[in-house]
Amino acid sequence: MTKETLAKLSTQELLKKHTAAKTMVWLLAIVLSGILLFFIYVSIQDGLTPLLAVPLALSAIIPLNVKHMNVFKKELDSRL
Repeated sequence: MTKETLAKLSTQELLKKHTAAKTMVWLLAIVLSGILLFFIYVSIQDGLTPLLAVPLALSAIIPLNVKHMNVFKKELDSRL
């Protein structure tokens, strides 16, 4: 999101988006951790499985969401 787009949002909308981004980061991290642990368990039981790459590949989404969350937080701090 650009600064101009964020500047047009109200403080309430910005706070809502920040909360949603924060929730999504936590949910994604928890789900990916659970999937990784499950696939490690399956690999120990049945041998190495290529499914181990799925949570590792999807974990690249977390830093992007954290970056967006920080942008929202920075804009909120500048308004207060």
